[in-house]
Amino acid sequence: MVKFPALFSPINIGGVMVRNRIVMAPMAVNYAHLNGEVSERQIAYYEARARGGAGLVIVEAACIDAPAGRESFGQILIDHPRYLRGLNQLADGIKSYGSRAFIQLFHAGRQAHTIITGVQQVAPSAIACPTVKEIPRELSITEVQDIRDKFITAAGYANMAGFDGVEIHAAHGYLINQFLSPNSNQRSDEYGGSLDNRMRLLIEIVAGIKKSFPKLVLGVRLNIEDFVPDGLELAESLEICRRLEEEGVDLINCSCGTYESGLTSIEPASYSEGWRSYMAEAVKQVVNIPVMSGGMVRKPEMAEEIIKKQQADLVFLGRALLADSDWASKAKKGRSEEIRPCIICNNCIESNFKSIAVSCTVNPETGRERELNKTPKIKKKSRVVVVGGGPAGMQVALALDRYGFEVDLFEQEERLGGLLNLAAVPPHKERITLFKDYLIKCLKRSRVSINLNQPYKLEYLREQYPDHLVIASGSKPIRPTCKGWNEKNCLQVEDVLNGRLRLEGQRVVVIGGGSNGCETADFLTRDANHITIIEKEQFLARDMEKKNRRDLLNRLQTGGVIRHIGSSVIKIGNDNVTIASSNGQQEILPADYIISAVGYEPDNEIYMKAIKLHASTHLIGDAFAVGGIREAILQGETLATKLVQREYASVWE
Repeated sequence: MVKFPALFSPINIGGVMVRNRIVMAPMAVNYAHLNGEVSERQIAYYEARARGGAGLVIVEAACIDAPAGRESFGQILIDHPRYLRGLNQLADGIKSYGSRAFIQLFHAGRQAHTIITGVQQVAPSAIACPTVKEIPRELSITEVQDIRDKFITAAGYANMAGFDGVEIHAAHGYLINQFLSPNSNQRSDEYGGSLDNRMRLLIEIVAGIKKSFPKLVLGVRLNIEDFVPDGLELAESLEICRRLEEEGVDLINCSCGTYESGLTSIEPASYSEGWRSYMAEAVKQVVNIPVMSGGMVRKPEMAEEIIKKQQADLVFLGRALLADSDWASKAKKGRSEEIRPCIICNNCIESNFKSIAVSCTVNPETGRERELNKTPKIKKKSRVVVVGGGPAGMQVALALDRYGFEVDLFEQEERLGGLLNLAAVPPHKERITLFKDYLIKCLKRSRVSINLNQPYKLEYLREQYPDHLVIASGSKPIRPTCKGWNEKNCLQVEDVLNGRLRLEGQRVVVIGGGSNGCETADFLTRDANHITIIEKEQFLARDMEKKNRRDLLNRLQTGGVIRHIGSSVIKIGNDNVTIASSNGQQEILPADYIISAVGYEPDNEIYMKAIKLHASTHLIGDAFAVGGIREAILQGETLATKLVQREYASVWE
């Protein structure tokens, strides 16, 4: 019996049967070649999600008009027949695993960047996007119609390439959304003014595609709410949906937000799961064609509920499928607990903003499907000792076990997880606990021998000499050097996040305004503490991804946290702290407690000794260089691959 019957029921979209209601959302990943051609890396990435059970895969935004409409250097192009060969390989790869394949047709409009396109942006009106801050050129009527024809032609290329359907991108502040929204469209001709005029370009594209390629399934990704002043709102969007159905559109993909709207298009971790579903539910009241919702959907239970309540007919997954390409197949088999959880760190979208290849913090295989899945198991008995049970140590142990090594994992604390146990404590970081628990469950299902409360001693090498020794001993907090640091009222971040000391109604000064310091301050505001952050740089939490950073800074402001940027601590007194600004001006701040959040340094003392005793000793994670979860997980996985390759090489020596 299928655990989620609604989610795994088939659905007909425009005459095409889709095996379930799970859709891979179109997410720009920058894997295409610089000339816009589909890459082997891209094909492997999409094939993995199709193989993982998604019923419909919508390939990321493909530009119909380069260079003006291009958003990134690694974007797929679909504006010339030269791209058909790669597009066909991509469509065939997706469909070979039983998924339906759509491709999204896209033009960036004023949200393009001249550093990428080399030309001035174009838009309905010469109004700059507040985040891009470059004045676009207003399109003439002839140019608007030329872009219309390019969308239609691109749909023809998709049809020739073998895609089942196309999706027109009319959301997120890109060109068609710019025409739809009175916020960005101030034209006075037939493409501006009234709603009928503002939707004219979209309706003409739809009509042209339906007339030229009637068997091609046609979807539209539409902003139901722009969440910007004078932007699209629900009432107008519902009217657009009615017209789209009348014109023959087969599927409406409900989305929201623009660059300008901030946190509503790519949400931070504080947003509740399934919060967007009200939009699709409203659309379903006015149309009879299938309607799709998604965004902040992480659990199969939530997806099932959305379908069962008829809030939507399909659910799209984005970041969740980056974290686990087998999300759908695991859910279908009733193995939800085995789904690798997305922690909503948003490092994936941050990479896209930088126009670099997207990777996933918790899933090292994302974007590396072909390389990491090629490695076979070793054929001889080989033993590895892993020292440290943090994220790097757990990941390397799991990968080595998967490749057939005998693995002994030593952790000096009473539980696994390392700094993940602290990182999960601040507000809205609870998904890190889910990821830590996922790794621990995987270890318990594996053949790895886990040794807790047992620091690894190098004397053990004399008793049992392993083939390889991996040091993942983590990092330790840096002790501040300011005058007056003491053991009475001076604490490290760990002292408050580990639960051993609870501060309530205290005057607390946090030294260090990086992500650790700001998240600790956020944590402390819950108990009516009066918090001041001292940061020597000009920005707080500059090491964080921008969406979660903005959300965190908003909470600090709401919590009344005082910030002193460009300042350093000079000395600590019994109940105060003396700080100095960058211009040398000093100020005395009251303080009951002082918390150091100035960072960490590698704890690799055991490695420095081990390399003298063992020829195959390896250093990973924070013990190598202090970084984040992504670096630790990737280093653990890649080291395991290298050790497999070394084992095979030794056979031929």
